Amino acid sequence: MTTLTVQAEDTATAMEQIADQLGPDALILSTTKRDGKIIMRASNDSPMPAGKKPEKAVAPEFSSLFAAASRPVATGRPKLAGEGVERSASAAAMKAGRPASQNIHGQAGEAVSASAQQAMMQAISLIADRMEMLEARLSGMMLTPADGLNSSLQDSTPIQLMRAGFSQACIFALQPAYAGLGYEAGVTGFLDMLAEDLTLPRAEDILTKRVIFVVGPSGSGRTTLAAKLAASLKETHRGREVALASLGGAMNETDTRLRGLARLLNISVSPLAKEVTGQDFDKMTDFDMMVVDVTLGAEDAVAKLAELTAYLGIQDSGVVLTIPGGSSAKMIDVTLHQFAALNPVTALTKLDECETTAGEFSALHSGQARIGMLSGTKSVVGAIAFASQKILSQYLKENFTLPQ
Repeated sequence: MTTLTVQAEDTATAMEQIADQLGPDALILSTTKRDGKIIMRASNDSPMPAGKKPEKAVAPEFSSLFAAASRPVATGRPKLAGEGVERSASAAAMKAGRPASQNIHGQAGEAVSASAQQAMMQAISLIADRMEMLEARLSGMMLTPADGLNSSLQDSTPIQLMRAGFSQACIFALQPAYAGLGYEAGVTGFLDMLAEDLTLPRAEDILTKRVIFVVGPSGSGRTTLAAKLAASLKETHRGREVALASLGGAMNETDTRLRGLARLLNISVSPLAKEVTGQDFDKMTDFDMMVVDVTLGAEDAVAKLAELTAYLGIQDSGVVLTIPGGSSAKMIDVTLHQFAALNPVTALTKLDECETTAGEFSALHSGQARIGMLSGTKSVVGAIAFASQKILSQYLKENFTLPQ
């Protein structure tokens, strides 16, 4: 018995090598794949006698099974084990009075069909096994972008930022800040760039405006911030007359609160009707600078302020939008979208009550907010800070925590 093992790039090439060396009657014993090569073992001996158990063949790879099932057996090529074409088919055909070639071709066709069906069933079974194994491997994997990351730490920085609550969009947008850096340096770089993107340069210029409009949702600290701005104007422009006003409908609880804050600051307060015009501000001579608490709904406020600021001009008017700490990312998205047309300075309020989380800063970044002020609510005087990259970056770092 002669046994031959060959190695080739594919199944067809391996079978041709076996046919050249052992002849077309060679019997393939096993087919395996290793390091991208097909390793095929064959013999030119006849099948084992009945009663003797053959060696257990190594399970063939899918590529060889599929190749065997999809191609017919060619003349002169060695047969796969189990093809079962009878070598004595010619003699049997002559005894039956039929042409030998017809009988041989008929039996060979049936054998090839059965072999192909068996190979295909084995291939399908192998596919199912491989898919199950792949699913098991993928179940424990986390797929993250790897471009430009430190190869020794792989994706630790973006994964940790995600765990801290920052959105994937925000992390991807600021990738240059941490690409190629270690974890601690990467997080620091990310927070520094986030603070830089969010900070409005020269935010204190708002105190040079003759009229400052303060907008924002009810309960966002809008009225308190209006009073804080008035106090800052008094402190910055000593000797000039500063006034407070409420722009909206009839007197309400907000107007009452604004009057109480005005008394604390010893400044005047005036209610302004929704129908007020830009010319009306020119006729008001009892103040030099005014802070207006806008109590109108978002749609009405945008329409009215677009009219008033167009008349007053960007040199003499400005708009501040209040967003309180503790707002949800969805609420921030909605608020920024509602007032985007006014191009407002964003003020983060109530920071002494609620801290602003990573998810909120992600929403602010996605909404292209420009933060100009940081404010609390427990004090009216001396409790407002104009944002800078350094201040905002320090706030982000002090509040950066990972979930336990």
